[in-house]
Amino acid sequence: MSQELLLGIIGTIIALSAVATTIWQGILTRRHNRLSVKPILRIDRRTIVGEKVSILLINSGVGPAIICCVKFFVDGIVIESNSNIMGAGNLALIKTMQDARKYRIFEIFPQESFAAGEQQALFESIDEIKNEIVMKEIKQSFDRISIEIEYESIYKEKFIMNSPISQNNY
Repeated sequence: MSQELLLGIIGTIIALSAVATTIWQGILTRRHNRLSVKPILRIDRRTIVGEKVSILLINSGVGPAIICCVKFFVDGIVIESNSNIMGAGNLALIKTMQDARKYRIFEIFPQESFAAGEQQALFESIDEIKNEIVMKEIKQSFDRISIEIEYESIYKEKFIMNSPISQNNY
């Protein structure tokens, strides 16, 4: 084999290795970029006697969540509303025997962005709950509610947060 042919083969191998390495680096960079803006939504419940009661939506991820769809469930049955998501939230409270007029209800609409680190009360009592018996009734009502939120990252990756309301007393 001539020296020129050998150098040509070695040069081709080096060039193909460089192309393969570049492609692999691009795949790793893309994967890293997607993970660096991944939203993670969760639902928490705050029920502490002497404070306002709330159900919170929290984005604990590092990127914004773009809301696609929100569904409320009571006892596993989806709550339908003809108007908007706020209507379904009101109906969920009413079906759990709570007076919806005693709560502030945060509206979430499709295509709304929920920033990284943002937290918002979906339901928040207007008054502080000071009676332990009333608090127990509220906890039992909240135990019956679950929320499903379909959302996506800025890279259009789809996620579903399906959460019974977890109890977190802060």
